Amino acid sequence: MRTTRLRLITALIAVSLVATACGGGSDENAGTADEPGAAAQGGGEVNLDEPLEIAPGTTLDLPNCPADWDPKQGVTDSEITLYMSLPESGPVAALGTTDDGMRAYFDQMEPIDGKKVVLKSADDAYDPARTLANAKEALDTVKPFAMVNMVGTPNNLAIRDTLQEACMPQLFNLTGFPVWGDPKNHPWTIGGILALNTEANLWCNYIAENLGKGGKAKVAGLFMDNDFGKTYRQGIEKCAEDGKIELVKVVTHDPAAPDVTSQTTTLAASDADVIVLGTTGAPCSQSMAALANARQEKILSYNCQSVPAYFKPVDPAGKGVLVAVAGKDSSMTDDPEVQKVNKILQDKGHDPQQGSYFTGATYAILLEKVLRAAAAEEGGLNRVNVMKVVWNADFTHPLSLDGATYKTDGTNDAYMPEAARFARYVPPAQKGGTGKYEFIGELLNSEGQTGSISDPK
Repeated sequence: MRTTRLRLITALIAVSLVATACGGGSDENAGTADEPGAAAQGGGEVNLDEPLEIAPGTTLDLPNCPADWDPKQGVTDSEITLYMSLPESGPVAALGTTDDGMRAYFDQMEPIDGKKVVLKSADDAYDPARTLANAKEALDTVKPFAMVNMVGTPNNLAIRDTLQEACMPQLFNLTGFPVWGDPKNHPWTIGGILALNTEANLWCNYIAENLGKGGKAKVAGLFMDNDFGKTYRQGIEKCAEDGKIELVKVVTHDPAAPDVTSQTTTLAASDADVIVLGTTGAPCSQSMAALANARQEKILSYNCQSVPAYFKPVDPAGKGVLVAVAGKDSSMTDDPEVQKVNKILQDKGHDPQQGSYFTGATYAILLEKVLRAAAAEEGGLNRVNVMKVVWNADFTHPLSLDGATYKTDGTNDAYMPEAARFARYVPPAQKGGTGKYEFIGELLNSEGQTGSISDPK
């Protein structure tokens, strides 16, 4: 069967990378003018009986792909099929409209090589077992080109080995767990948002420099009791070990807990100066509501940055809450790129100031860039070229903050978004309106400084 595969695939793939991807899309479409580039890697045909190095320290073990592996599976003359599993119900259901936001963007954009991008999805209720079941079913029935933007740290961990064995791209996980930056050991998987350890370090430095009231700041924290929350907790504990803060109280909550009010009340009663909230989903809004009258400064996870999804439901409870904002939000209506995306959503009947539609459109733009760049490679749109582009990226995103870049370089730089800027939330002046962020200080950019989880700098 290996010989059959070689005949099928060698004509489809070549190693050569172009420095700049071709442009795509019309001027009316946000995010299509500035496509990602990729560093040149040499030429020649791919031999599927040998591993293929596609970036520094990053090798696709093609000989161990399934015998019937097709690098163009999910691509027809007219469609490119992507797949995602996401929580349309359960504790983080606020992210359940991400897929609809992505579809709204895909539906209006220019085709890629004459092909429309089709997104199929299923609900997993933030249950890792259901995520795995959905992924396995999709491998057998949907047979997508790639799996994209899966939500949740435990959920992505549940499927990573299965997708790697299938040589299935697992693109832009919607979780900042640092292990997604591991092209040395998991070259088919990459994260899509600011790494949690990077964010926790930003919290640490900001608290130490700005919130100590003349001395060492006392900090209390709420952390989700899974790998997601533990990453934040470890960062804050290290901050305390380094003598930058005093950690006075830590509480955790089950990811499936229906309410976290009792935990946040405990934090409010502590002698902390600052409360950090290393959680996501419904607990973000619940925490802000429970802490609305607390005297402490509050810092909320970037995973709950969305004003429509998390702040608006409990307005004005989030007044003054700090967030390390890592991208533009639908509430930033003075921004021309935000206006474009909001209109795309509205034209599809989606309110960009509700749910996570805007988040979905943001990641659809990122996927468009990668797919167009891969299609421009010799051999055209296939999974090898997608992973080449992913691990050799150098581009900007129209919805990133000014000065932020999206770059990777294999194990030298395995994290794509690495910049953030602190902001305070300002509730709307009138009931029913949409609040906004008020930025504090300059952009904090860690671009290229973190390496990878296996080869940190």
